[in-house]
Amino acid sequence: MQTTSWLRSLSLNLIVGSEKTYNHNKLRASTMLKHKLSSKSSVLTIVLSVLTVSSVWADSVKPLKIFLLGGQSNMVGADKAAKLMPPYNKAFPKVRIWDQKTRRWEPLSPKAEERFGPEVSFGHFIAELLPHEDVRLIKYAAGGTALYNDWDPKTKGRQYLSFMNTTKAALSELDASKMNYEIAGMLWLQGESDAHENKAETYEKNLTEFIAHIRTQFKTPTMPFIIARVRNHYGGKTGQARIVRDAQVKVASADKNIGWFDTDDCSMINAGHYDAAGLIEIGKRFAEEYKKIALMVKKR
Repeated sequence: MQTTSWLRSLSLNLIVGSEKTYNHNKLRASTMLKHKLSSKSSVLTIVLSVLTVSSVWADSVKPLKIFLLGGQSNMVGADKAAKLMPPYNKAFPKVRIWDQKTRRWEPLSPKAEERFGPEVSFGHFIAELLPHEDVRLIKYAAGGTALYNDWDPKTKGRQYLSFMNTTKAALSELDASKMNYEIAGMLWLQGESDAHENKAETYEKNLTEFIAHIRTQFKTPTMPFIIARVRNHYGGKTGQARIVRDAQVKVASADKNIGWFDTDDCSMINAGHYDAAGLIEIGKRFAEEYKKIALMVKKR
């Protein structure tokens, strides 16, 4: 009887001990599984965080879009900014322009007492076209200047040198700030002086070489170049204006990345210069022509 009772007690202790061991191992295994899942979750969270930061960083280093503007008096602008209507009469911080006086990038902001050119409306319309881009403008223009001499790269014409110095100063500031950028295009409003000075016969050749030179200088072999075709005023009586106008169309027709548009219907402040409304329309057409080229590039 005592032996039987002792055996029953021993069996019961073994069963209880086994259950305790089983439960302990089960708890330990569950804890280890939770730890592993937690670790995997942490790793996944870290990976997702890195990817998110990388995405944000990639967006932050997207190259700035730089547009160059050159020409003579109509690119300078002959009408006062005081005549501008909203939204063009207000500062437009989404687009910045290089200020030659302060030697700084400033928000596109026409000053009421000063003249303005096509850059004002171009800035607004190109911002709509490129809503996620940081757009910058570099403009240099001088009235009464001709392509055959003043803007000639071969002879280092005065206006060509001033244009290049202005552009390089603006780009140097970006380089110093370690900002990534690309020359997105150039806008050209010039040709009246070549017609007025009876140099129209060389305009097609000179403009073709000028565009090629600018592209080479800035290492942009397919840079879009947009021409605002001049009116038939300066050199109109001698036939020189017609030659320049035809040359501008021929140059554009020979290169898929060169565009042109007419300005004949743009309103004027006098016989040879556009008024505020005319300049706003020209800026808009510059942006529209750039859009055409950009879309064609995407389809190629």
